[in-house]
Amino acid sequence: MNKFLKKNLLLISVFITGACILVVEVVAVRVLSPYYGNTIFTVSSVISVILASLSLGYYIGGKFADRHPTLKWFFTIIMFGGIILLALYFLGMILLPVLSVSLPFATGPLYSSIIFYFFPTLLLGMLSPFAVKLQSVEFPEQGIGSISGKIFFWSTLGSILGSLFSGFFLIPNFSIDYIFISTGLVLFILGFIPLAFLGFTKKRLYQSVLSILVLTFLNIYVVEKVQSFYLYSKDGIYEKIHIYDGIEAGRPARFFQQDRSSSGAMFLDSNIPTDLVYEYTKYYSIYKIFKSDIQNILVIGGGAYSIPKALLTDLPNANIDVSEIEPSLYVLAQKYFDLVEDSRLQNFTTDGRLFLKSSNKKYDMIFSDVYYSLFSIPTHFTTKEFFTIVKDRLSEDGIFVGNLIGDLSRQSPSFIMSEIKTFKSVFPNTYFFAVVSPESVDVQNIIFVGYNSSKKINLDSDMVLGDQNPIISSLRDKIINIDRFNLSSYPVLTDNFSPTEYLTSKVLERTFGDRKIINGKEVLALVNQQLSYGPRYIGSQGHSDVQKFITTEMRETTSEVISQKWDYVGIDGKIHTLTNIIGRTYPLQKRRIILGTHYDSKKLADKDWLNSIKPVPGANDSASGVAVLLELARVLHNSEKIPDIGIDFVFFDGEEGDENQGGDYTNWKPLGSTFFAENLDKVYTNKEPISGIILDMVCDKDLKIYKERSSVQNAPTQVNAFWDIAKKVDSSAFSDEVSLEIQDDHTPLNQVGIPTFLLIDYGYSPFHTTKDTLDKCSAKSLETVAGAVFNYIYSIH
Repeated sequence: MNKFLKKNLLLISVFITGACILVVEVVAVRVLSPYYGNTIFTVSSVISVILASLSLGYYIGGKFADRHPTLKWFFTIIMFGGIILLALYFLGMILLPVLSVSLPFATGPLYSSIIFYFFPTLLLGMLSPFAVKLQSVEFPEQGIGSISGKIFFWSTLGSILGSLFSGFFLIPNFSIDYIFISTGLVLFILGFIPLAFLGFTKKRLYQSVLSILVLTFLNIYVVEKVQSFYLYSKDGIYEKIHIYDGIEAGRPARFFQQDRSSSGAMFLDSNIPTDLVYEYTKYYSIYKIFKSDIQNILVIGGGAYSIPKALLTDLPNANIDVSEIEPSLYVLAQKYFDLVEDSRLQNFTTDGRLFLKSSNKKYDMIFSDVYYSLFSIPTHFTTKEFFTIVKDRLSEDGIFVGNLIGDLSRQSPSFIMSEIKTFKSVFPNTYFFAVVSPESVDVQNIIFVGYNSSKKINLDSDMVLGDQNPIISSLRDKIINIDRFNLSSYPVLTDNFSPTEYLTSKVLERTFGDRKIINGKEVLALVNQQLSYGPRYIGSQGHSDVQKFITTEMRETTSEVISQKWDYVGIDGKIHTLTNIIGRTYPLQKRRIILGTHYDSKKLADKDWLNSIKPVPGANDSASGVAVLLELARVLHNSEKIPDIGIDFVFFDGEEGDENQGGDYTNWKPLGSTFFAENLDKVYTNKEPISGIILDMVCDKDLKIYKERSSVQNAPTQVNAFWDIAKKVDSSAFSDEVSLEIQDDHTPLNQVGIPTFLLIDYGYSPFHTTKDTLDKCSAKSLETVAGAVFNYIYSIH
């Protein structure tokens, strides 16, 4: 036996430590998932940190072994590896809840992996080159190549078995916490026992035993303390599962959580299955306006089985299949969430997409609830191929209802915009509903509905508006008007390209970033959307597209939209139809102000002689003012505080003048604002606006807005009041210096007696050139101007 151990002790040791390394690697992903989500960022971070620590460990271990080639040092490293693993795991249980809130979604797993897993695996990485050195000293006749081969063979074999053992036995049967604690104890014992025979001092042995006992106790204490909060807490095959009681909307409720995602709940003071806790789950009832004779339903993602229970109650003649990949959830729903055995409900423990692909059954309704959190979105349920399979499994007029989560921000990249484009590429007849608000850019549940029929649903019909179900009757207010967005720049997600984790990480960055009333990045995204339409001079396709865009936005965010159309005979003798777009908020307010800008861009770059036959992109000179007004309209629409004045957002056409004037401004006049001023009585039948603000060129990175001379002359009180507020927003952007006189859209308004001032950064060098592009614009400048106008609005009493 002694001879066997002497010959094979090192091989046995590297086999066990190799297994422990892979147990740590596999289980570490599950440890981090409840905090950062089970995403590619978590997996790649853990793998990268483990590989980096092993690489450095190999290097340090080889150097150290040359200097101290003793068994005592070898087993000391193993023993301390176990102690440090337990110490860092204890710290992780304390610190991870804090770190996960403060660290970015994408890089948080990387930082956490470095903190909690780098050093113990570095120590374990030192062992293989150390074992090679010791074995070569003990058995020099074997040769260094043969010894190295044996050591790395047994170490790698241990790693393979450790990986398989973790996935197929440990995780399905034991909690992650105790797997980690046990791994630390195995390493400690593997190092401690040989050291006891190798002359390790008793004092050090006692200290080591005391350390491991204290750490084991602390780890178990924290684990049990956390577990005591839950009714049920265990690692499932795919995620950590928690069930606990709490309060929701002032009512006692039971919650179901998978990793970091809340994926189900039930009110404890109600036994009505259709009395659902989460608002998005109530949208299952949307089937009523599409198809009443539903016989066969598939629910993908059981969770707490709230949707299947509600459907069983609503549709006594329907059969419901549930595809839930986590094996334990069906039993847990029966035990904790009042799911009763029913012959009409069939549960299938399988992946929902795989289930659909292998089935030939046609469903009248498919409800997918696998996208319940940004922290855990299964990529294969987001692609064009998945939605194609879904459509193939729907009956002739069946519907697909999917609950996704994301935001309606125009900032790129966007998970929801990409997903909407993907969905529409499969389902021509689609409907999208924002559970909170279609005008909100915050994260919310978005309900996707694909109707396998050409029939259009009228949400304004008496049948819908008069439905007793508030979810149904409010659909008109929740529907997302896709015409507000330009989807052309967003990718269609496919099985070959679906960077879901990257897209959702950007949403989370926006969600957990600096929350502001007005976000300059949102305003800049509005500039970008206008530029995506191309040049917007009178008569161009871009001009028509931006008109539709502004009109659609105004219909969503204001009480009344007026299109003021007229014909203009140009220098060339041609008749051009121009349109001013007016969005009115707070119509009952008699005292009103105008917020105006122009939306047409310059046809020819008359300040850029090398490109004088090319149109001006108009990022600053056109799109910036429109973007600020659109965002202000959205923010005011969502604001609970109503200002003391009514606001008319006026988007003037033809500010650049006659498109054929070139660089000759002798007879220039702003066409839209001139027509507006001349026909003021047709818009204001009772009382004219008390004042106005015109925005033009407000996104320059080096923003500097001076008091424009004619503004000071015609609206001195308003200018001084605004500048007092604006300088508090950003004193470097607004100067008290009075600049030159500028003719702009404020000029006709002042001429008819409406005191109006101009906000313009006239020192913009790409003015009227082809270089007036998005890269010249600043989100900060846009935010500054919009914030100053917003504060000024609320200062008027």
